[in-house]
Amino acid sequence: MSQNGLVGRRVEDVITAVVDSGDDQDPETVREALDPVTDDGVVTREAVETAVSDTAKVVSTAETRAELAGIAYEDATAAAAPVDDIGIVSARLDEYADRLDVVEARVAALTDDLRAPVELLEDPGAVYELAVELREVAATAQGVVRMADDLSVDLEAFESWLDSPERRYDEFAEDVDLVDESLAELSDAAAALPEESDAPAADWADATMRTRVLELLIADLRAELADLRAWADREDAPFRAAFDERMADLEHRAGELTDTLTERAEPAWHDRFENDLAAFERELDGLEPPVDWEHTQEALEEQRAQTFVNR
Repeated sequence: MSQNGLVGRRVEDVITAVVDSGDDQDPETVREALDPVTDDGVVTREAVETAVSDTAKVVSTAETRAELAGIAYEDATAAAAPVDDIGIVSARLDEYADRLDVVEARVAALTDDLRAPVELLEDPGAVYELAVELREVAATAQGVVRMADDLSVDLEAFESWLDSPERRYDEFAEDVDLVDESLAELSDAAAALPEESDAPAADWADATMRTRVLELLIADLRAELADLRAWADREDAPFRAAFDERMADLEHRAGELTDTLTERAEPAWHDRFENDLAAFERELDGLEPPVDWEHTQEALEEQRAQTFVNR
């Protein structure tokens, strides 16, 4: 390789050349990116080859973890086969399949992105671009490792959930408790309108949106409970009948909360937030059990941010 290429390039010379290229690069940012391909202040072939090799190892780890996640998914699918027609089972399998697809797609992209064009590095800009690429590929690969590991752990937990009715009921009870707590909090807030609120119109709109989400989640829990009952009947196993009473209580209280918000609302509040509430209703329109709770919460937060900014 020529002296204008990679061998023997002082890192300061490379930094200067990259900064002078006119791409508005910050010298310290360039220096940081070049650090893995630098040895004693000089960008060397050996340092680049080591950086490429280290990155390849991280990518290989990501590939291995993705393969393990795939095996875990196959095991979980086989374990679920006798009951995969039940909604709460098929919904979970669909979620895991989607997550596995994402992991595998990102691993494939990593393999495509990782290159080792050491012999092609004949200018400082190419050195810098490779250094940046290696850093980005390594960071992405580490993220894929975390995603794959999380998926494997969740699939293992799913198999335990399949094998244990008690675990299924305990997790359902936890979800009921969360909705119960949110419903109690909202009911207290609604009861304070408008007497104890400094911003009753905004608080009413916020409570109205949050109540709509709770109604959706309660419907989701009711559908899940029906699946749990069908599962118990199929296996001739005991069923926690107390859940029926708890669900009826949640539904009754949610109805009372909606009535309270309707009764306390003033015409001016409707005028002020009518469009925002309608937009949120459109966002939720068509959602049916099983509900993606995380997506629903994100939709609520986004709408709240749009509704109440500068208000």
